[in-house]
Amino acid sequence: MKKIEEMTQEELDSYLANKAKERERYYREEATEEEKREAKKEEYIDRRVSYCLNDSYYEELSKDHLHNLSYKERLTKAEELNGCKFKDAKPCKDAFAPRDDFDGPTRLFGAWNCDGEKVAVVRHPSLILFRMVITILSAIAGFMLIVLTLVDAFPVDYLYLSLAGLFVTPLLLFRFSDALRFIDNIEFNRHTGLVRTPYTLFRKPFYIPIEDLEYVVGVEVKSARGGGSFQTGYLSCRKYPEKFWFGHAIGLGDGGNLTDWAQINRFMDITQPIEEYYYEIMEYHYKLDKNAHFNGPFPEVMKKYFDADDCQINRMEVW
Repeated sequence: MKKIEEMTQEELDSYLANKAKERERYYREEATEEEKREAKKEEYIDRRVSYCLNDSYYEELSKDHLHNLSYKERLTKAEELNGCKFKDAKPCKDAFAPRDDFDGPTRLFGAWNCDGEKVAVVRHPSLILFRMVITILSAIAGFMLIVLTLVDAFPVDYLYLSLAGLFVTPLLLFRFSDALRFIDNIEFNRHTGLVRTPYTLFRKPFYIPIEDLEYVVGVEVKSARGGGSFQTGYLSCRKYPEKFWFGHAIGLGDGGNLTDWAQINRFMDITQPIEEYYYEIMEYHYKLDKNAHFNGPFPEVMKKYFDADDCQINRMEVW
């Protein structure tokens, strides 16, 4: 059998059609979940192969959306956005993590989202956690009101309040979860070269170059009796705006790890294309037509790197 790169377009089309027929049985009801996953993976790879044999796959697209600013220029831009100068933060007592350690586990989904323009990382503790607490408390209050109404401790009218506790409050919180997500997110913007910190109770967001952010690996929290574990970690600023109140640390959702931090630094480096590490989550956002914060459409400037029908990256390099 010929190698794929030696096939003509007609032979390739025939090969892919035969592969598609072979996969059909995996989509039947009797196929196991593992077989279905393998079939989808093969289908994804086959589409990638077909892209590679198309001349447009190697076409170099415009990079005008990237900032091309030096560190000092981005620092000046951040000061303009913040409305004040930076001042040096007090030295951090904890050791900083390296920016180029790619040996840790990979992360595909969770608290870290990417649309090609931004990587959005949920801070910890977050308002999403607050939403969960309110939802649980409102449900408990709703059940208590139902019980108290049934035993004639409260008038029947209180049943409406119980319905609000059980259904209305959780639905409203879920409806506004995207807004809460934006408030909670730390935004790493590749196109501007700046990082935007999240809102907190006492401080509005500010912008800072990634060079002035450091990652500190915290302790690993383990569950009892051989359960799972949770890695903690936070970001420490070397500088902060002089007119802003600044806390000790910016906690990260899911804790993060060395690979996450290294990949974010690589993502912010405009001298190299976006690593395939982010392709799957980018394709997920493209398919949903949502940006990294889930509060707007997918960035228009990044759509040129995707196949509109397959919702899959069809270029050799994504910038």
